[in-house]
Amino acid sequence: MMKRVFVCMGIALMLGFANAAQGADDESAQLLNLVNKMSPAVVTVKALLKTQGGAGGQRSDIQSRIELQGVVVSTDGLVMISNTSLSPGSLFGALGNRGPGGDANEIKSVPSDIKIIFEQEEKEYSAFLAATDSKLNLAFLKIEDLNDRKLIFADFSKNVSPMIGQQVAAISRLQKGYDYAPFFETSRISGEIGKPRKAWLVDGNFSEFGLPVFDMNGNAIGALTTIQASAKNESNDESAMFAMTMRMMTGGGGIVRPFILPASVVNGVIAQARIRAVSVAAERAKNKTAKPTPSKPAKLAK
Repeated sequence: MMKRVFVCMGIALMLGFANAAQGADDESAQLLNLVNKMSPAVVTVKALLKTQGGAGGQRSDIQSRIELQGVVVSTDGLVMISNTSLSPGSLFGALGNRGPGGDANEIKSVPSDIKIIFEQEEKEYSAFLAATDSKLNLAFLKIEDLNDRKLIFADFSKNVSPMIGQQVAAISRLQKGYDYAPFFETSRISGEIGKPRKAWLVDGNFSEFGLPVFDMNGNAIGALTTIQASAKNESNDESAMFAMTMRMMTGGGGIVRPFILPASVVNGVIAQARIRAVSVAAERAKNKTAKPTPSKPAKLAK
C-alpha cells in the first residue's frame, strides 16, 4: 500500500515538473515571437539638443548629442518617443515642477539634426519634430524621404486591458557599440490608478519611456510614460528630496515612477500627431522656398 502511495506521489511530481517545463517553453516561445515581430518597429533616434535655462537668474545654452529609442507607430513614418528625452524640464516637472535653481518651465530645449536608424542599418533617415504632448510626456517625430520603404509599426488600435498580476513585456535596443541589438524586458501589472488619468503600474522598471508595452500575446496594451499627480504633495523640496533618497537607498526603485498609458489613449494621440505632422511638413516645405527658419512643433490639443 505504502509503495503504491510513493509511486503515485512520484508520478504527480513528474507531471508537475513536466507542466512547469512546458509553461516555461511556451513563455520563451511567446517572447521570441514578440522580439522577432516587433523589434523592427523599434528604432534608434539621434539628435542635437540645445537646452536653454539657468539658475539664479543666469541663463546658459548647452548643446549635447542624444541617442534614444523610439517606435514607429504608423505606416507613413511617425515615430513615438518620450518627451522627457527632448525636454529635461518635463522630468523636473514629474519630480514636483522644480528644476535646479528655478521653475522647470524656465528650461527650454530645441532638437535639431534628427536622424532615425532602423535595426542594425548604417543608413540614417532625416526626421523632424512633429508634435509634443507634455501632459502625457510623449513626442512624435516624422521621418522624411522614406520612398517605397515598407514599415512595421506598433498597433495601438486594439483596446486590450490587462489585469493586476498579468505579465507584460517591452522591446528595446542597445546602442551602436552593441550592434543595436534588440532585447526584451518583462514585468507584471502591480496596480491601477484612476486619477489624474487611467493608467497601470508595473512592479519592475522598464528601461525606456515612450515605448509600447505588450501582453504575452503580442498586443500593445499601452505606452510607458510618466504621469504628474493631479495634486502636489504637501511637503517642501528638502523633505521630498530626502524621501526620494531614502527610497533609492532602500531599494524602492527609481526616482520617477513608470506608468502604462492605455492603448486607446495612445491611439488617439497618434491620430492627432499624424494630422499635425502633415501641417508641420507643409510649413517646412514653405520655409524652404522662403527664408530657412526652423518650424515649431505643434502641441496636441487636449
